[in-house]
Amino acid sequence: MKLTYWYSRCPNDSNCYSIREKTKREALAKVQWAANGGERWAHPIKVTIEYDSAFDLMVQCMTEDSGYWESEV
Repeated sequence: MKLTYWYSRCPNDSNCYSIREKTKREALAKVQWAANGGERWAHPIKVTIEYDSAFDLMVQCMTEDSGYWESEV
């Protein structure tokens, strides 16, 4: 199975505050909203995660190195 979403890393805080949205349009809207507040976020990139089951996806998200796939893009 695959999960695809759009990602823009938080420029000045923890990665848990990064933008993650289902569509590019939604991600760009949040990046623009942040820019209006003076923050310069990166252009959103498309991220795809491959997983075996819903449980496998949860395990990948909850492990010590969770979100490792975002650092690879």
